[in-house]
Amino acid sequence: MKNSEKVLSKKPKRWLINLIFGLSLILALFLSFQGSTINLLRWSTFGYAIKAMLNGFTEINPEFLFGYGSRQFVEGIVYMAIQTLAIAFIGTFLGAILALPFSFLAAERIVGKKASKIGITIITIIRVFPEIILALMFVKAIGMNPLTCVIAIGIHSIGMLGKMFSESIDNMDIGPIEALNAVGANTWQKIRYGILPQVIPELTSTTLYRFDINIRSASVLGVIGTLAGGFGALLLLASTDPHNQWNTIATLLIVIVVLVLIVDNISAYLRKKLV
Repeated sequence: MKNSEKVLSKKPKRWLINLIFGLSLILALFLSFQGSTINLLRWSTFGYAIKAMLNGFTEINPEFLFGYGSRQFVEGIVYMAIQTLAIAFIGTFLGAILALPFSFLAAERIVGKKASKIGITIITIIRVFPEIILALMFVKAIGMNPLTCVIAIGIHSIGMLGKMFSESIDNMDIGPIEALNAVGANTWQKIRYGILPQVIPELTSTTLYRFDINIRSASVLGVIGTLAGGFGALLLLASTDPHNQWNTIATLLIVIVVLVLIVDNISAYLRKKLV
């Protein structure tokens, strides 16, 4: 008992350190507001903005939604939703196909510990650049069109999918590979019969999850230009309009939410069936 008390008495008093750290954090937070440029007068219009936004949800324009009357179908939000879905789907498919060879290069069980670092480095470099930066880069090469968004989403998807694919390969059961080695199978046969059957369900599930993310990315990539496809350009124009087109923004948000919910539920159902 005395030994226990002696050990406890020698234990450092961490509460004092925690108190000093907490007070320092509060002081730093307080000082950060002193140098900020927050305009408190703008908060007086916050309630008006919320009210105007909520009124926008009650003033949905059917012509703008479906594209008829004074508008063509290609100018309606439903068409933009279809285009956004197509951009995300093709971009995800492209990214998944390209990520597969990179994942084998980054998998330690396939190429060894030293060689896998090369693949991991390549995947990390690809993952550094956001979709919007990639899209702006490809605008210079192929112009301002939906294909730009597809390529940007596809290349950026390689980073995440390549990393997740390589981890799935490293976590697989090595038994089938050893059995194929014992019978003299070549590299392609080991991939075809030993690796892919084990990892395909998990790779498909990861790809579906990435598709969910790419739906959101494709929704805003249109900010690079009105011809780039998707909701982005229209959302940007409506939000920066001096007349505050809340009905336009509300219509866009409703369609985006519905689109994401539908895709998310379908993807979740498919992932449950696969894994």
